[in-house]
Amino acid sequence: MSYILAIETAVPEFKHFQNDIIAFYQNATDDEDTKRKIKIVGKKAAIYSRYSVIPDFSLTENDFTFFPKTRFLLPEPSLNKRMDLFKKHALSLSLSAIKKIKNFESKKNTITHIITVTCTGLYAPGLDVEIIHTLQLNPNTQRSSINFMGCNAAIIALKHADAICKSTTNANVLVVCTELSTIHFQTNFSDDYLLSTALFGDGCAATLLSSNYDTSFDFPKINIQSFHSTLLHQGQNDMAWNISDKGFILNLSSYVSQLINTNVKKMLGEVAITPDTIDYWAIHPGGKKIIDDFIEALNISKEKLNQSYAILNEYGNMSSPTVLFVLKQIIEENKNTQTNKKILTAAFGPGLSIETMLLKYV
Repeated sequence: MSYILAIETAVPEFKHFQNDIIAFYQNATDDEDTKRKIKIVGKKAAIYSRYSVIPDFSLTENDFTFFPKTRFLLPEPSLNKRMDLFKKHALSLSLSAIKKIKNFESKKNTITHIITVTCTGLYAPGLDVEIIHTLQLNPNTQRSSINFMGCNAAIIALKHADAICKSTTNANVLVVCTELSTIHFQTNFSDDYLLSTALFGDGCAATLLSSNYDTSFDFPKINIQSFHSTLLHQGQNDMAWNISDKGFILNLSSYVSQLINTNVKKMLGEVAITPDTIDYWAIHPGGKKIIDDFIEALNISKEKLNQSYAILNEYGNMSSPTVLFVLKQIIEENKNTQTNKKILTAAFGPGLSIETMLLKYV
């Protein structure tokens, strides 16, 4: 068996309101039609605020700390400069989430494995090594990393952690999803890039899984039941994450929500999951339209996905940790839930891929 013992989250110190980010983006162009599209897409995103390790999105150009203090943000920061920023902030953000885990200091020596997840920055020795050194975890802690797999990578990491717990006696696996999406902001004005720029923010989620349930974590007894994965080949180019010399570039087309809408019911049917068998829905808020279409496809009430809408509104899409923000909120709101109640967790990533995880209160 494998149990989730804790989910904790953290965001950087700089909170930016959506209107300020829209203005920042608009100021990078003189084209009035582009300015209009930036505003329309930004307003329709149903996001109130996002967080970033960069303060510039709410500042005037004379006060910028990362981007050039020029009218059109040129020359754009290099990939190397962006990776330096990732390395500077990823560890501290990760530690902020990890240290929130109840009784972490007294339990840290029991951690047997660590899995780090990111698609927004890479370096070696990596984040996994830095976490072990800084927290003084057991040097025999087994390490692995899941990189560049996008928004559904948290579920993929939990799938690996679940397999470890089910095959290893007394396993305790720490999964850390850390994304600094905003460091890749560029003066790109294609339609797909406009959509992604309207959505993404920075954040981290730390999750502890174990082969044994431990009451000292004060977490509901939740068991991982199963996972399922589907790859939609027709959506291969509609969500893509590429590296350029100016940073990472995300292409996100409006067709993604339609692909999810037309495939998710069939996918769940493959594993005999129907809406009436699920009590709580932890759905990755990749965008408002994605949540809306998920609801439409399964014919469930909008209230069932209140937590997904709420996380999107407050944090935007933070890539991999976002679905864990949603799951954490659902569990906190339902700590005294009866046994046998089920949570379906689902996230969507490049490919186009859909990953699900079924949880059960036991």
